[in-house]
Amino acid sequence: MRRLKQLVCAVVIGASLFGTIIAPAMAQGPVNASAEQEREYDDAFQEMLRKPADLDVLFKFATIATKTGDYEGAISALERMLLVNPDLPRVRLELAVLYYRLGSYEVARTYLEAVVASPGIPPEVRARAEQYLAEVVKRSSPSRFVGETFAGVRYQSNANLGPPTSSVRLFGQTANLNQSALGTADWGVVGSGYVRHIYDLGTQDKGALETQLTGYANRQFQLSQANVSILDLTSGPRFQAFQGIFEDVSIKPLMSLGYIWVNDVPYYGSYGSGVEFGALLSDKLRNTSNATYRRLMYQDSWYLPFNSLYTGNEYSANTTFQYALTDAVMLFGNGNIQRYMTDNSPQYAYILLGVGGGMQFRFADPLFKSQLPWSIALSANLQWWNYDQPDPVVDPTLTRQQNDVILNITLSVPFDERTNLIVSGGRFVRSSNIPNYDFTNNSFLMGVSWRF
Repeated sequence: MRRLKQLVCAVVIGASLFGTIIAPAMAQGPVNASAEQEREYDDAFQEMLRKPADLDVLFKFATIATKTGDYEGAISALERMLLVNPDLPRVRLELAVLYYRLGSYEVARTYLEAVVASPGIPPEVRARAEQYLAEVVKRSSPSRFVGETFAGVRYQSNANLGPPTSSVRLFGQTANLNQSALGTADWGVVGSGYVRHIYDLGTQDKGALETQLTGYANRQFQLSQANVSILDLTSGPRFQAFQGIFEDVSIKPLMSLGYIWVNDVPYYGSYGSGVEFGALLSDKLRNTSNATYRRLMYQDSWYLPFNSLYTGNEYSANTTFQYALTDAVMLFGNGNIQRYMTDNSPQYAYILLGVGGGMQFRFADPLFKSQLPWSIALSANLQWWNYDQPDPVVDPTLTRQQNDVILNITLSVPFDERTNLIVSGGRFVRSSNIPNYDFTNNSFLMGVSWRF
């Protein structure tokens, strides 16, 4: 049971890190231009100044400006083309796409409707315009769904998070595990995703009701006891606070429900509440913080007959800072604290402290020369666990303490604006004063994500 508890904690930690570290790596946006691109941009700009009415020159500059991330410059050039010749549906489409990328959906809608209404436009232009128009309508609607899914394969050098040696503690004495309980390598499939519904309340404080369902599941090829499934539901209103004092501060009180299965057997259910804060501290620095309470109800079963001993209350808080060092480099740091208090088993109660950080670097597509940047994300997280009392079954004289080191590197390669190839490598090392809980797990993950 203790090994399963360790496995589930590690999976939940890994799932949360996947959401907070890899998701930013999937974000698309302009990237810093290379020296060669800067020269090309400057040359095109000077040529445009010399020939302000030449459509070919204007379009060339708009194309280069888009590649280097100067969307406003590209928009200016394309709008000048329409002043010279208003009958250019392809130019209107490119303008719509640029306004869409900037979040100006109503302006984008105006251009897209004009493109769709144009007679005799090529079918591929009409199809692309209709695709963007549908997306604009969805984003402009007071009720909309957004989400993301991921599916892939993963290798783990220690899929069951077993100790490296058979020597463990039992009732304060040295005991030997059988070989099947030691760390074992395995491959498996992994799937995760979320669906978020946003309903605009139409209030001056930009209030919206946000409901999100998140899911995670892995299936091992050999070690079925390491299969974990997670469902989590949160819902609550988000609104802008301190308007007129701060530029962008949002508050979201929320309610939550969750359930976890291990080896396809119910493990625990949870319910709780909390509050999330978001603040734009400067034009480059953003903070997101939350504090939550959850009641965790562990269930006894044929597979886990004493699982209810872990039932208790969880109090947690975390904060994350994101700093845009440049258009291409994002730095982030985070800290968290968690207190878990069991109802009747103080040997399983603990306090957890954690810190972490990393960076995301976006760069121009080196292979296909598309306008979509690739990205690499690096992260490191440290955690310290301190338990309240010794576990008499393990060692009645020794209170458990453990430290975690979690490292990850992720490459994101976009196929299009919604689909990405994700390749990730990680290392999870847990060190404990009780050898039962030591483990090292190296992992490799590859799969495809899709946003909608």
